[in-house]
This record gives sequence, structure tokens and C-alpha cells, in this order.
Amino acid sequence: MESKQLAVYLIMGGAVIVALKFITEIISFILSDFFLGLGALLMVGGAVILALRFVKENRDDADDEPFRGVKQ
Repeated sequence: MESKQLAVYLIMGGAVIVALKFITEIISFILSDFFLGLGALLMVGGAVILALRFVKENRDDADDEPFRGVKQ
């Protein structure tokens, strides 16, 4: 294996480990306080509901659009 390619793999692996450690520290901090955890849970729930609403609207709009000028 070429040393340049090995160096890139080592850098990417280290970045992934640091990112995972950073994310677990943030999550453990948020869940350590009840109200902070509850607020985060409510925000994530609202974001999921909003995303599902956008997906549903896109599917409904796609059914109404003509396909290359021809009604389906």
C-alpha cells in the first residue's frame, strides 16, 4: 500500500474517532439535565414530524404534476 494512501486512511480514521467522542460527550451532556434532554427530544420529534410532512407534500404534488406534458 502506498504511504500517501495509508496516511489518508489514518487521518480519516482519527477524524471519525474524534467526531464520535465529541458526539457522545454532547449527547451525555444533554441527557444529564432533565429539561435539556426533554427540550432536545421535543426538537428532534418536531423536526421528524416536519420532515415527514414535507415528504408527504412532495409525494402528493408529484402525483398531480404532468409527466413530460402528458397527464397520467
